Amino acid sequence: MKTIKKIILFSVLISIFQCNNDKNKIDIDDTQLKKLKAIRLEQQIINSSSGKIAHDTLSYYPELYQDFYSRMLRIGSTEDLLDSSKINSKVIPSLNSFISDSTMKFIFKAIEQEFPSFDYYETEISKGFARFQILFKKENKKNIGTFYSNFNATVIESDKTIWIGLDMYLGKDHPITKQLPPSLPQYYKDKMDKKFIISDVFFGYLMSSIYNPMGDELLAKMLSYGKIAYVMNLILPNEDEGNKFRYSKEEINWCNNNEEYIWKYIIDNKLLFEKDLSKISLFFSDGPFTKNFGPNSPSGIGIWMGYQMILDYAKKTNKSTIEIINEKDIQKLLSTYEPN
Repeated sequence: MKTIKKIILFSVLISIFQCNNDKNKIDIDDTQLKKLKAIRLEQQIINSSSGKIAHDTLSYYPELYQDFYSRMLRIGSTEDLLDSSKINSKVIPSLNSFISDSTMKFIFKAIEQEFPSFDYYETEISKGFARFQILFKKENKKNIGTFYSNFNATVIESDKTIWIGLDMYLGKDHPITKQLPPSLPQYYKDKMDKKFIISDVFFGYLMSSIYNPMGDELLAKMLSYGKIAYVMNLILPNEDEGNKFRYSKEEINWCNNNEEYIWKYIIDNKLLFEKDLSKISLFFSDGPFTKNFGPNSPSGIGIWMGYQMILDYAKKTNKSTIEIINEKDIQKLLSTYEPN
């Protein structure tokens, strides 16, 4: 009889947990999905028959064009694009050389082979925006587009468009990636994987649309980023957990196995309310690993820790997502946290 009671109680607890866990789940009707269509700018540029046509195409996106021309390709300054006397004498000849270069043609062909269709990403990104709209009652007014960044950018926003640099997602084992110069660190090349595209799009979008820093202390920063990761988890329920942090499975496992150790390090070193960037930036910096936590640790563990804190708060308080996002009391957000 006691065993039966225990089984019934266990079943009830599971049901309660599942109900709490599903409170903030966002359901969408796929049949009513407003699907975004990506602008394949890299295809338009490399298929241009002349530098003049490439220039005219890029001119539709002036913010991106200036960045692309001056910072990515580094073939001139933004002033060149604003000076009509230099368009024919400098800009168009430079673009002619660019689109006719054999190396560029090889890279663009590789991108086309790797991404012949962008349909899957269009669908999943559209679903993410649909869930975001339901959650925040805000309609997405951004377009999406793909382009060639000359190995400078993964995802950027300009001209009311979220641009995805497909050259940054060819894969770590792709011959082009392997031939990139040492100035691009190996740890970065290792993460040049298309599986991160959807998460990268939404991390950038959420950072620009809902991120609200709660303070300069380590705890405040972790919680602020943790909210972003929490929302990402809701609007991208089908994405692998590791993708949302740009982690491999091994790195996610390291975090899960060392959460208590990370927390103890923070407490023992009195870092929870530390504001000195020289002491706390290691928790958010990009790199091969997190300094002081060994070579097997991933970088940016402060974001992952903040997510665990927000996740605990959501589960134990049964608050709505909007209530969680709007909560500014860092002590309250921390009060339910128990490192595993």
